[in-house]
Amino acid sequence: MSNLSNGDIQRIIQQCVNDKPVVEIARYFQITRQRVYQFINPFRESGEYPVLRQSGRKPQVIDDRAEELILATYQSNNIGPIHLERKIEETHGIHIPHNRIYRVLLNHGLVEINMKKRQQRKYVRYEHTHSMSMGQGDWKEFELEGSKKWLIAFMDDSSRLITCYGVFDSPTTENTLTVLNQGFQM
Repeated sequence: MSNLSNGDIQRIIQQCVNDKPVVEIARYFQITRQRVYQFINPFRESGEYPVLRQSGRKPQVIDDRAEELILATYQSNNIGPIHLERKIEETHGIHIPHNRIYRVLLNHGLVEINMKKRQQRKYVRYEHTHSMSMGQGDWKEFELEGSKKWLIAFMDDSSRLITCYGVFDSPTTENTLTVLNQGFQM
């Protein structure tokens, strides 16, 4: 399944109006035929393009009384949102979630943006751009015919090609240098 935009919905409907088969439209947009009909039927009834709803929960509006209570409690105690949540609940008997308290404090410049609340950054694998400019190596213990052996392998960081390897009885510096020297001679 793919994520659709409002523009995609308009294109789907235009293709249906132009008599393109629903199966082809569904395959192109990677959605089911049922989903295509969910867009087409309301358009045929009203003549207006359907619009996707915003995903997620609607943010709660913070009333002025709660905002004043949060600010007053913060000024008197100078504590963070989680402790403020508990303090307000203990003293006033009102539950205000700490995320809402954080938003109020942030709007008034009393706290800094919490990087943990930000979107998770995309993972980017570290690798060199040029082949054979850097390598990686590691030892791994395994069992072969009832006896423990050690495997060492070196890999090119850019291409992920295993450049050299060796199997030994123990992981020593001498064995590591032996495999590296064989790899450099190739």
